[in-house]
Amino acid sequence: MSLDSQSEEIERLIAGENDITIVERFEESFSAKQPGRPIFDKMLQRIENGDAEGIIAWHPDRLARNSMDGGRIIYLLDQGKLMNMRFCSYTFENSSQGKFMLNIIFGYSKYYVDSLSENVKRGLRSKLRNGWQPNLAPIGYRNCKDTGTIIVDPHHFTSIKKMFALLLAGQYTTPEIHRLIWEEWGYTTPIMKTRGGTRLARSSLYRIFNNPFYAGYIRWKGQLHQGSHLPMLTKSEFEKAQRLLGRTSSPRPKRMSFELGGVFKCGACGLAVTAERKRKKSGLEYIYYHCTRVHRSPKCVQPSIEEKELTRQVMTFLDGVVLPERILKWFAHKIAQSKDDLSDVQFALAKKLAAQVDSVKKQLSNLTDLRVREMLADDEFTAKRSKLQRELGEVEENAAKAKNRQVTFEPLQILQIISIRAKYWFSFADAKTKQSILNILCSNPTIIDKKVRLLARKPFVDMNHFFNCLNLRGDMDNVRSTPPCAKSTHTENIAHLSQTDFQEKLKMLVADQNFIKLAEEARGLIEKIEPQLLKNICDAKIQPASKLTLTE
Repeated sequence: MSLDSQSEEIERLIAGENDITIVERFEESFSAKQPGRPIFDKMLQRIENGDAEGIIAWHPDRLARNSMDGGRIIYLLDQGKLMNMRFCSYTFENSSQGKFMLNIIFGYSKYYVDSLSENVKRGLRSKLRNGWQPNLAPIGYRNCKDTGTIIVDPHHFTSIKKMFALLLAGQYTTPEIHRLIWEEWGYTTPIMKTRGGTRLARSSLYRIFNNPFYAGYIRWKGQLHQGSHLPMLTKSEFEKAQRLLGRTSSPRPKRMSFELGGVFKCGACGLAVTAERKRKKSGLEYIYYHCTRVHRSPKCVQPSIEEKELTRQVMTFLDGVVLPERILKWFAHKIAQSKDDLSDVQFALAKKLAAQVDSVKKQLSNLTDLRVREMLADDEFTAKRSKLQRELGEVEENAAKAKNRQVTFEPLQILQIISIRAKYWFSFADAKTKQSILNILCSNPTIIDKKVRLLARKPFVDMNHFFNCLNLRGDMDNVRSTPPCAKSTHTENIAHLSQTDFQEKLKMLVADQNFIKLAEEARGLIEKIEPQLLKNICDAKIQPASKLTLTE
């Protein structure tokens, strides 16, 4: 019953009672479940001081639903400082029997509250065991009252998924995504009874990107539980999003967009490299890239590099990524011979991933043992357990995928396509696409002494170690590919590789998880630029760049 309704009932009770003098009225909004209510304490203090000798209330449980406050009222009755009590729904008599019955009512009120609390907690635990979040579903989902489950909100689910796609592309910061969804999408929050229909706050966008609910988890009281709702992301995608959000060296969002902005780091101090536009006295404009520490103390002394020279060195690196045509033809022939002999790779991959699952489970068990021995504090234990639970979910997801996914040469063919086409795409692509190309091909690109240092990502390095025909390490003017005179020699050496040795090395390559993940990123980029290259990829021959066509 509301406070206003209780006040009206009390007025009806005392109407016509001329022998009652109201000293003061008190309205307490705090629950009587816990002691320490300031207004209630003030009322009892006035009774102890002799300012009043009676209490009028709707029901005894409005005064106390805990043993401490109930005991104080009974004690005041015993002392004679509290002479009478009037209730709208209960008749009290100030006698030993009346105080006994009042004590029982106080005790029953406490029992009701405690029992209700236990029932609610049991219901919450039951929902968690069934994989359903007990409270309000996050944006993109909604609570179904009929079934008590959480279902997809079609409109907002699609929008939130697009936001994650922008983040996972690695080319947009959270502030940039926040600005884009408002200025270009006009996105507003879901409309509810008393709120919604407004611009999504930036802090809310950060909470969305950090919420494991979208990967199929439920975070409850610091613990992760497996949910039964439809996940928006795979666990691997969510972990990648957390890594992207955790980058501390990324430059701040810029008003001006530069083609290679945010890609490189300073080779001397490790900070990000930014770009700056300068106009000469002649009126010509130039773009220079330099370390962000030039405006800080201590100042970085690394010189700036002009954009044209930077692009030239990047193009030299991309030249070195392309495999020779003779190697491509030879390799396509070898793949054709080996494509039907990958069944044992499937088994070996599943075994490897199962071992990873067991390893993480063992780490969780050891962590629990350390907590039981009180060798870890609660906060440290909770943080490490949450991290291991997410890692376990990711490796279990990879293991489940490995069981259902057939090992093929498709990832290898995808990476070869991007290595063949990278230079051509880079020559006409926009800034975001250029950054995506370098992010896929290179790891830790740096600039030092006006020289670009590019190191191919591990899958590409492994590919070229396998072929033993290219040097993929780009280092200023030392970026190089195998000299023409050496290509035939390397090809002949590879040709002498036995079919058995070739198959074993090839199987290790195509079963590598890093290799597969990078191929998935590359596939997304190819779908954006030349999707026709992915048609019938498993049956297609890997052709040199001159024989691949582009649809404008």
